[in-house]
Amino acid sequence: MTALDYDVVVVGLGNAASTAAAAAQEAGAKVLVLEKAPEKKKGGNTWFSHGAQFRHTHNGIADVKTLFPHVPESEWQKIDLPPYTQDDFYGDMMRVPRGRAAPELAELLVNESYPTVKWMLEKGIQWEIRYEAAVPQDERFRWHHGMSFIHPKDGGAGLIEMWHRILQSKGVEIRFETAAVRLLTDAAQGVCGVAYESPKGSGEIHSKAVVLASGGFEANPALRAQFLGSGWDLAKVRGSRYNTGEGIQMALDVGAQPLGHWSGAHASPIDADAGDYEASFLDPVHRRYRTHRYGWTFGIMVNTEGRRFLDEGEDFHAFTYAKNGAEILQQPGGIAYQIFDAKVQDALRRELYDGATPVVAGTIEEMAEKLEINTRTLVNTVEEFNNAVMTDRAFDEVVRDGKGTRGIYPPKSNWAQKIDTPPYAAYATACGLTFTYGGLKINNRCQVLNRWDRPIGGLYAAGEMTAGFFYYNYPSGAGLTRGAVTGKVAGTNAAAR
Repeated sequence: MTALDYDVVVVGLGNAASTAAAAAQEAGAKVLVLEKAPEKKKGGNTWFSHGAQFRHTHNGIADVKTLFPHVPESEWQKIDLPPYTQDDFYGDMMRVPRGRAAPELAELLVNESYPTVKWMLEKGIQWEIRYEAAVPQDERFRWHHGMSFIHPKDGGAGLIEMWHRILQSKGVEIRFETAAVRLLTDAAQGVCGVAYESPKGSGEIHSKAVVLASGGFEANPALRAQFLGSGWDLAKVRGSRYNTGEGIQMALDVGAQPLGHWSGAHASPIDADAGDYEASFLDPVHRRYRTHRYGWTFGIMVNTEGRRFLDEGEDFHAFTYAKNGAEILQQPGGIAYQIFDAKVQDALRRELYDGATPVVAGTIEEMAEKLEINTRTLVNTVEEFNNAVMTDRAFDEVVRDGKGTRGIYPPKSNWAQKIDTPPYAAYATACGLTFTYGGLKINNRCQVLNRWDRPIGGLYAAGEMTAGFFYYNYPSGAGLTRGAVTGKVAGTNAAAR
């Protein structure tokens, strides 16, 4: 019998992998983490998440206060936070992915969301209030129902640094620039370790269990074209260039069952000037100037022909942003323009548009000329929209206000205001790909299942490579929560094997 090198090997070092390693170590396992990226690029997609919001259930301020022991009581007196119950979260997990989420996995995510973020606090993760998601009003801060309230100190990069310090303090070994390339199996077809490659050479590591947590295939242009379809190989990637799908393929090679929406992905509107990779920031080295462009609910969005192509007020951007990037990619040239008037400039600042460079014009005709759009088409689009805006309802950005349009297609269902107050501003946007939805089938113990729906011995998965949660779309903040929940479950069960 081959001697074991470690109890648990974790592949990856993002949010899900770090959580898995911490949970396995807490359960008494000797843990090794393999990270393909160099140390300065550690953290997978998590590092690039500026807001790094975590969606979780709560019954209002009384529940969330326990997550912020450093926040004084006086601060809570200024906050209006509606409850977000298990029924609310589960309802969003069924509604947003069009009813396709696996019920047992949705229940796992929902039921473990609050216990997991509380456990993370106990492990040493510091949470902060997401004031950027609030609407200031009369010296108070209002959150609309379902908007994520918490994020880690210093965002995704801060979360990775905190986890790194925690794992180091617990004696967990981390090897950078070390890529897992193959799973080792025993006579019973169970997983008993990994083969790896690094600049220093290759080898094998034997273990009781392996947790795969190395993300999806979003940074692999060939796989994007194969599974997502034509044009997706040209999409910009918001996160890590190292998430290229090998973890999923290794599992498939030992008989894992593929599951999920393989032609679907989290794809949101981002600045058209963003890079092809690491595109969450216009300046990724210093994490400056967010590229996300989530303020379209305050204006209209047109393609390069000057025509609207989606319902900008369908829902809060938290429930639509992950699908609207794909809509942009389908437009001519893969570019769209978000057009606003002067009434909403304060709202755009709250959406962190300050780092962007808009095209500014005093008239819609001038805007069309600057954008090189047919003038008559854009003028007609804006006039048609303005004439359709309901005037018998009040605008309220904190609720689905029902202030929409009548008689045009596509409609704008909420937050419709006339585009009539110069100066006008237009922001060029493109599709930014965050993570893919297709991956591995798991059970609620985060064991990877084979084609007979039986667990593959010793193999667990967590984070973006776990399928069955998201289809077509997803609720914002649920991705990082999925990573932490599945990471904790996978690490704990892997250690117990």
